[in-house]
Amino acid sequence: MKEEFEILITKFLEGRLTTEEEKQLNDWLNDDPGHQKVADDYRMLWQQAGAATHYYLFDTEKALKATKRRMPSFARKSLFGPLSNIAAAVLALALITSGVLFYQGSNNRKASKMEVVMQEVTTAYGTRSKFQLPDSSTVYLNSGSRLLFPSVFSEGSRDVVLSGEAFFEVRKDVENPFIVKTGSLQVRVLGTAFNVQAYENGEEMSTTLVCGKVQLERVSGSRVTPYAELNPNERAVFNFNDRKLRISKEEDLEKYMAWKDGKLVFFNDPISVVANKLGNWYNVEVQVNNPKLKNYHFTATFTDEPIEQVLDLLSKSSPMHYKIQRAVKQDDNSYTKRIVILN
Repeated sequence: MKEEFEILITKFLEGRLTTEEEKQLNDWLNDDPGHQKVADDYRMLWQQAGAATHYYLFDTEKALKATKRRMPSFARKSLFGPLSNIAAAVLALALITSGVLFYQGSNNRKASKMEVVMQEVTTAYGTRSKFQLPDSSTVYLNSGSRLLFPSVFSEGSRDVVLSGEAFFEVRKDVENPFIVKTGSLQVRVLGTAFNVQAYENGEEMSTTLVCGKVQLERVSGSRVTPYAELNPNERAVFNFNDRKLRISKEEDLEKYMAWKDGKLVFFNDPISVVANKLGNWYNVEVQVNNPKLKNYHFTATFTDEPIEQVLDLLSKSSPMHYKIQRAVKQDDNSYTKRIVILN
């Protein structure tokens, strides 16, 4: 059954499941609560093998067998657990083809044999970017983020895959909804302005709506189901630990989107959030060694200040002392990140 399931989940991600195969896969997902988590993780892996630059048709079984031959057995077992072979297939294909991912879409539309060129915009930690998509929608991409999108959107939808944080100003097109995919949740819109935060290692996925209307959708197996709708000035936060969605009305949205204007904002943030924001903004590793700092929350706004100045100010409102370790040159001539130690 293991190999049969590997083929089923791969075919699902290609959008090639028959009705009977879809039933078999759903039965497997319902057999054990852990199966859904495995499937969600693999779906994210599949999307993020998104260093991909092309969509193309391929033979699932042949690709799976070829990958098993090329991928070392220890890597399959230690890196990917229950889905080792198919996960390895995705990774190996991405490596073997130098960034070409053989993928056909996650819906059940018939795939076109036309090769679609995918584009990927990546912002390094400590940087941000602004650019336009093929439909003239505008994207602001935050530090340490990645957006994957086709050079030409297909008829019927405008799909992009986000890892990290982005603000979208979407051109209205009723016949072609704009969909931001982030793994087990996605955001569907027609035309609006909104912010999405979905970092790979984050505990939460959030959507903040400025204008228009967006719909959050659950992605489970081949099923996409409506989850919640947001109206202007509302923010939805999904916590991956307790699997709960919380929606709040926000009077001031600036604190969630000031980053696109070059502002680093802390708004009643605990030290864990402060550390993550500093790490992304300044491309540093932050270590919190003082347990007393967990009792403090921080509110401040900075614009282009060096990290030392930010830390000096935060230290005045808490028992924080800091030390910055310089970047170290490694054997391959690359450098480690600077390390900020908070004592």
